[in-house]
Amino acid sequence: MGVARTAPFGREIRAISMIGFGHFLSHFYMFGLVPLTVPIVTELQISAVELALIYGAFNVATALLQTPMGILVDRWGARKVLIGGLFVTSTAFTLCGLSSSYWELLVLYTIAGAGNSVFHPADFVILTSSVDESRHGKAYSVHSFGGALGLGAPLIIMTVLWGLADWRIAIIVTGAVGIFLSVIFVFSGETLREDRRKKPKDNEITPIRGILNRGVVLLFLFYVFTSSTNVGLTVFAPFYLPALYDLSVERANYILSFLVFSNAIGTLCGGWLADRTKRHDLVLVISFSIYAALLLIIGTAWIPVFILISAFILGGFLRGLVNPSRDIMVREIAPAGALGTVFAFVSTGFNIGQGAAPIAYGALVDAGLPNEVVYLSSAFMALSIVLLLFSRERRH
Repeated sequence: MGVARTAPFGREIRAISMIGFGHFLSHFYMFGLVPLTVPIVTELQISAVELALIYGAFNVATALLQTPMGILVDRWGARKVLIGGLFVTSTAFTLCGLSSSYWELLVLYTIAGAGNSVFHPADFVILTSSVDESRHGKAYSVHSFGGALGLGAPLIIMTVLWGLADWRIAIIVTGAVGIFLSVIFVFSGETLREDRRKKPKDNEITPIRGILNRGVVLLFLFYVFTSSTNVGLTVFAPFYLPALYDLSVERANYILSFLVFSNAIGTLCGGWLADRTKRHDLVLVISFSIYAALLLIIGTAWIPVFILISAFILGGFLRGLVNPSRDIMVREIAPAGALGTVFAFVSTGFNIGQGAAPIAYGALVDAGLPNEVVYLSSAFMALSIVLLLFSRERRH
């Protein structure tokens, strides 16, 4: 009897680990250029706004294709779509290391963003079908943990590879990892499962109708504002941290790593919490209220560096703590047969925030307003709290 239970559990662990690592690479490629901002700007001779357009193009491409990919996942199958998207993203990212002009980098990073559109809908459909429902909170937390590590890992990996070789080699080496993983996924059909019984029948709700309700729209907007907060703090840290706290760019990158890695730890703890509470919205409101207050303090530049690091650690932990509860809120509101579409649609809000907000942050940087960069991040967080207060009425 012990063997009968161990085998499925072992398969679940493999599925969670593989999807988590794929999500790690998704976020790694999304933020892989951030630590290389200085050499890219210097060599290609571009401004902060032009750099913001590169990040914006990645996210706009993801945003435009994510909901169609969610529909494709629900209709065609998550694993096939995931393999194709991972291969496109990692290949385009690898080729970014060979770009010789701003426009080449812009086009390649846009293609990488298009491939990135498959991850959220495909990942959550596979996890939901491959893992017992009693462990969904933990499975989602590992998924978010992988993404959080993907945010932080470039700060160390890319900085080290840049120091050992150059920024182009750093991009090529890390991009090749994703190409290799996409090949592994081809032979993983027994591990990465999809429950065909959950696909809609002709007389059931269609995936596209699943997103046309108040709760889904509010969660979509919630993703827009929370991602707008994140992109300001991460992408523009090499600009605002040196200006506010008299740091080098390298030290700013390492200090930012405290934020993103504590985010990852908070995500793991959030999985345990999400499996034990029904008030997921309350978890988000309390955590984000504290986080917004911390950002206001950081933006004043009145605190010493060790307090800054402590604020980043606490803020990152609270930011990560909410991720599994947020994902369960999305799962609860998704109609049968539309899970991929709903996750794709709300996740598109993430990419809209990532794509649009950098323009405002870049303008603040170019205008010499580093304090306002952090204040704007806090304002976006406050708006997300307001949306949560209106989203408690959810479908189960």
